[in-house]
Amino acid sequence: MIIIVAFFMVKWDEATSKEIKSLDKNLPVVLPLGSIEIHGPHLPLGTDTMIIYEVALKASELEEAIVLPPLAYCYAPENKHFPGTISISAETLLRLIEEICSEVSRNGFKKLIILNGHGGNRRILRLLMRDVLDKGLNIALYSVTEPWSPIRDEIEKVRETDPIEHACEIETSFMLFLNPEGVRLSYLEGRARTGISLENEGIETNVDWISYALEGYIGDPRKASEWKGKLLIEKWIEKIARIYKIVKEDRIVLEFLAQYRKASQAP
Repeated sequence: MIIIVAFFMVKWDEATSKEIKSLDKNLPVVLPLGSIEIHGPHLPLGTDTMIIYEVALKASELEEAIVLPPLAYCYAPENKHFPGTISISAETLLRLIEEICSEVSRNGFKKLIILNGHGGNRRILRLLMRDVLDKGLNIALYSVTEPWSPIRDEIEKVRETDPIEHACEIETSFMLFLNPEGVRLSYLEGRARTGISLENEGIETNVDWISYALEGYIGDPRKASEWKGKLLIEKWIEKIARIYKIVKEDRIVLEFLAQYRKASQAP
């Protein structure tokens, strides 16, 4: 006899105070991070937020987790020269996530997973991981910092164009599956025009993205398809659900966090 275990999705903001209090405090709490920024001429400004929130929620139906409302206001100064982009400072985003961590901990939960859906947040998150440790916040923090890292192999199997990353064939496929009415392929005139970049020379500059993604997207989104989006999103959900399970069962991070807090306190 096969027993199928079905989990009920828990949205923090839709739960009552009594329900939050009664939940298992070892369940992972999930914070999806997106952005509000240009995604070429053909995708909504909130694309990153829409995608990562949907993945977070669907994964919680497979493996129990508590999903916080997504953060749409994030770090995207590289696209502020395009209409519609809303970017907050690195300091504000860092402080905001730290305070969310503190509040989740105050409510008795021990573990928080950050699911990042926007490439521009990566540097902030890497600083955050150490900053939370240094400030002594009593929470085990886990981060999927590279947005598409769980499905890189699957992406390589289906993509037809190069390069891929922002509002490209792949991200457009995600949206054709999740929110087809929000995709305006007719607005595309062709492949994205791209400029220069020194990254291949091992040099980073403060205008890398600006000088490269001249139209706010890259590659050729015209090769996007709903079936690619469906295949990749479903695999992504499966991988994130597995991460929820790993975090829920993990004891090592909490043990080392306790050891570190004890050893790092001033005598």
